[in-house]
Amino acid sequence: MSRPKKDLKKIFRKEILFTENEFEKLNLLLTDSDYQNMNEMIRDVLLNKQYRVVSFDTESIVKQSILIEQVRRIGNNFNQLIKSFHQKKLDNFSQEERKLLMKNILEIKEVYIKIEESAREHNSRPVYENTIK
Repeated sequence: MSRPKKDLKKIFRKEILFTENEFEKLNLLLTDSDYQNMNEMIRDVLLNKQYRVVSFDTESIVKQSILIEQVRRIGNNFNQLIKSFHQKKLDNFSQEERKLLMKNILEIKEVYIKIEESAREHNSRPVYENTIK
C-alpha cells in the first residue's frame, strides 16, 4: 500500500483590490455558485476557465415529486395488506383479495423499477458545469 499523495501547499499570495460594485458582483457569483469560498471560485475561474453554478432541473423535480407521491400511496396500500396478513392467514384470503394483493405487489415492483431508472438517469448527467470562454 502506498502513501497518499500530499496536497500541494499554496504558498504564494496575490492581493487584488475591487471596487464596491465589483465586490458585490463577486459575492453574487459566489452565492449563485457551488463553491465553498471565494478563493476556490476565483482559482477555478482563472486557472480552469470554469464557473460552477447551482442549477435546478424543474422538470426533474416535478417528476421526482410525482414519483414520491406514487410511492407513498402504494406504501399505504402495502401497509394495509401487511396488516391484513397479520390479522388472518393467507389461506383465509378470498380469491378477490389474492388478486388485489398480487396487483399491489406488481404496482410496488413497477414503482421501484421507475425509481431505479430515475436515479440512474439523474446520476448519469451533470447537474452543473459552466465553462468560461
